[in-house]
Amino acid sequence: MAEVIEPVRSVSYDPDEIKAIIRSFGKMADYAVEEAKQESNALAEYAAGKIQTAAQSAPNSKAAVRVAQGVKVSKTSKIGELAFGFASQRFSGGATTQFNYAREGGNGLLAGLEFGSKNYPQFAARTPRYGQRGNTGYFIFPTMRAIQPDIIARWETAFKRIVSPW
Repeated sequence: MAEVIEPVRSVSYDPDEIKAIIRSFGKMADYAVEEAKQESNALAEYAAGKIQTAAQSAPNSKAAVRVAQGVKVSKTSKIGELAFGFASQRFSGGATTQFNYAREGGNGLLAGLEFGSKNYPQFAARTPRYGQRGNTGYFIFPTMRAIQPDIIARWETAFKRIVSPW
């Protein structure tokens, strides 16, 4: 039986809290919404930088670095969003950095690079299980879990400052 690592959640928002936060943007002045976008964007850029650094020590680091450097940070998001894996980001032989879900067609490499594989020798070994569903990962998910407390603390501090007049 595979090793199962129990998830440690430092902070968890329920969906109602997240919806309330997003609704609060509608009550804020345009300059406050813009300031929230800037703060969230800065945190997303911070996370992207940490992931890019972690990719350098991942198995298959050359490909992992390429995936990490292709990260896109949403400039218009009020809550800070990152995206990885794109069809336009191609490797020789036609492989992409996409995340192909449930063995749907295509030849995306992101899942193999992030989680490893038992079946494909070009990827590192499968990472240990993480909770009931999923695996620990090599560079994206472990980095996000490690920096989560810092990001949440920074975001809450900034959001309280921005929202306090409203």
